[in-house]
Amino acid sequence: MLSKDLIIKATNALIENEIIILPTDTIYGLSAIWNFENEKRINGLKNANEEKPLIVLISNIEQLSILGIEENKFVDLLFNESITVIFKTKSSNKTIAVRLIIRNDIKEIIEKTGPIFSTSVNLHGEQPINEKGELINFDRSINVYFDKVITNNKPSKIYNSITNIWVR
Repeated sequence: MLSKDLIIKATNALIENEIIILPTDTIYGLSAIWNFENEKRINGLKNANEEKPLIVLISNIEQLSILGIEENKFVDLLFNESITVIFKTKSSNKTIAVRLIIRNDIKEIIEKTGPIFSTSVNLHGEQPINEKGELINFDRSINVYFDKVITNNKPSKIYNSITNIWVR
């Protein structure tokens, strides 16, 4: 768990529209406030297509409405550990991948910031980074909020609620 001091610093950094590195329930993630500009910025850091959708972390089910998602029968999947669900948004034909965070420290941050992006710390197509030194060296302009090496090193499972198919 992140210390209270790190929680405050990470929250403030996100509110100031910074991209940061945070631990999640699964791996360390490049994180930023949920908006189109930040999605492009993060994808640029990863050398990925700037239009590539990123997973969005929420701290409670009520935040689905911020993302333009109406509750449906697949919302219950979010309560399972490490499952991301792809939903269709109500305002367009766009989809969004959402995971309900379990870690209390990250949940506390998202309660204050609203939904945030989180994607593995790595260049597109490479293995996720979880070692402190490698996280720091990924991009020295990004603050790393480190608490421990995450050894499971597995990204979340992804279920597409539109096609009823497990993507990963």
